[in-house]
Amino acid sequence: MTEIKICGLTRVEDVGLACELGAAYVGFNFSAISKRRVALPDGRKLSDAAAPGVARVGVFVGESYETIVEACQAARLDLVQLHRELVPEDLERVPLPLIAVVRMGEGGPGEPSGDVLRSCRAILFDAALPGSPGGTGTVFDWSLLEGRQFPLPCFLAGGLTPENVGDAVARVRPAGVDVASGVESAPGVKDPGRMAAFFDAVRRADETGQ
Repeated sequence: MTEIKICGLTRVEDVGLACELGAAYVGFNFSAISKRRVALPDGRKLSDAAAPGVARVGVFVGESYETIVEACQAARLDLVQLHRELVPEDLERVPLPLIAVVRMGEGGPGEPSGDVLRSCRAILFDAALPGSPGGTGTVFDWSLLEGRQFPLPCFLAGGLTPENVGDAVARVRPAGVDVASGVESAPGVKDPGRMAAFFDAVRRADETGQ
């Protein structure tokens, strides 16, 4: 079954709903340039709202190792998602397993080297958008991933919505899908109806195979 990650969470009630609907991951953005940035005290409250067994992911872009470590501890994170080109030092200095981010197209971090990639927990594919603070909210050409094999779980992001995620799952067959703006009424404010519809669409795609 395709796992679902609800990202850009800023409200406790949205974390609770994501977990109730069946999210495998909840994401909190600690990037200083994100519209969905959460402060460390709020990160802890959001983390505490996650249900047992749901992985808590911290999203970072250009933050220092010191900032990342502080957020990992304060928000009791399980994974770190880095929206920048990964280097071996990241594996040494980030205290939690990493999700590598690859931008499909020009203008973002490409695929890490084989040694770096094999040391990550998962790889997340997003659209390339120069200057974007993390997720782009933009769909890329899914055919770039169709039929490809990777040495670790593949997550699909970039402009996913309740309307298109079923097609994305049917075509790419990722291990998981990642959504933020596609289920929002405003940046950081999740829409309950769109969240429920997103989960329903993923489940239908899994059940029907199309």
